[in-house]
Amino acid sequence: MKPVSVSAVAILAVLLSAASAQAQSPPEGRTMSKLQAATSLAPMLERVLPGVVSILVTGERLRPATLSAAGIMEDKMPTEPFAAGGSGVVVDSDNGYIITNNHVIANATRIDVAFSDGRVVEGKLLGTDAATDVAVVQVPLKNLTTVPFGSSDQLRIGDFVAAVGAPYGLEGSASQGIVSALMRTDIGYEIFEDFIQVDAAINPGNSGGALVNVDGELVGINTASGAQKLRTQGIAFAIPVDLARQVATELVTKGIFKRGSLGIISENLNFQMASQMGLNITRGAVVKLVVPGSPAARVGIKKGDVITAVGNKPVRGQPDYAARVSTTPIGKPLALEVLSGGTKTVHNLTIADLTIPPMSETPPMALQSLEGLSLGAMLPGFKSFGVIQGARVLAVGTSSIGKSGLKADDVITKVDMTAIRAPQDVYDSAESKTGKYRLEVDRDGKRLWIWAGN
Repeated sequence: MKPVSVSAVAILAVLLSAASAQAQSPPEGRTMSKLQAATSLAPMLERVLPGVVSILVTGERLRPATLSAAGIMEDKMPTEPFAAGGSGVVVDSDNGYIITNNHVIANATRIDVAFSDGRVVEGKLLGTDAATDVAVVQVPLKNLTTVPFGSSDQLRIGDFVAAVGAPYGLEGSASQGIVSALMRTDIGYEIFEDFIQVDAAINPGNSGGALVNVDGELVGINTASGAQKLRTQGIAFAIPVDLARQVATELVTKGIFKRGSLGIISENLNFQMASQMGLNITRGAVVKLVVPGSPAARVGIKKGDVITAVGNKPVRGQPDYAARVSTTPIGKPLALEVLSGGTKTVHNLTIADLTIPPMSETPPMALQSLEGLSLGAMLPGFKSFGVIQGARVLAVGTSSIGKSGLKADDVITKVDMTAIRAPQDVYDSAESKTGKYRLEVDRDGKRLWIWAGN
């Protein structure tokens, strides 16, 4: 047997002391040793579990309608009933506010909230934000158990966390792990992402539940398993609570999270660009365009500058920049660290209500099936910005695609089964098709199927 080191004894003594000070009295008839108090999450979870609820949803979702070549659509969009479930976290005892995921309550006609004590009440949807997958539900109850807010900004890789919710409808379930990574963007789940990556088990039904630290403080809202898109096991994602709280506050007070801008269009800084610019960094967001009269223009930010941090957090690329700006409410300040001409400057700007016109992107000459089509990115000021993800139709021309029924301001969300995030995705996917293929289009909230190709 190896001898126990002095440092190990010291660490154990600290754990025992801390646990003894924080542990609640065990249930009647049970005792808890100092070792159990130091190594068990039970005292903390006993406080958290009553504040995590199960959410049961019934509703109707629209099914896609096929658009004819003449642009004719059925008068009434087809629908299908559904039932689903997830989790939620009570964050306000007096007002009955519960934070959950948008995808848990999307298209709901009835939301029932089940508490750990057996009560089930109908909830009211106060607001939802598809872009960050945050929603707020209110229940007509008071004196509820809440999960107190912690700070996701204080998390470090390696911190212990627990995921609490109702996976597969199994209410009151908890799993434990560590923070595996922070500031995960461009995963493909949401429009704007800034995920906490954890190795705690998050399964269907856990969505909307609580990610808590060892003190039982809410640090994230459980959202997705890596198995869904990344086809991996042991990886899951949660929305940082500081982000979820900011969005939820807007939803409660205004019913909507309206997005603004600083007036910058950016792209990823890569190694080749950094070398050409003589930079000693390889990560950041390069300014491609500055809108005249915007907050960025007024402080002198210009094309070619590199954004290295937003809100005191490092920026690794365009997705980081877009997510930080698009999840800050209009009228709120945001600090930008900008590298310009070898000099770093911090600008304190305010998010403004701006409309940014998109730059037109056209298909390659060889792509005859989409000849005449002009697409643009989803940018602030467009009605579907932050609502759906895809490529905005700017013009359709008079070729075959122009006669398909596609219209300006439609949003192409899929080519066959391939999800679209930007205009180039449409052209890349269409180039691989040899015959007819289908565009899935969003038109004012309706899903349409439009045929393209020969």
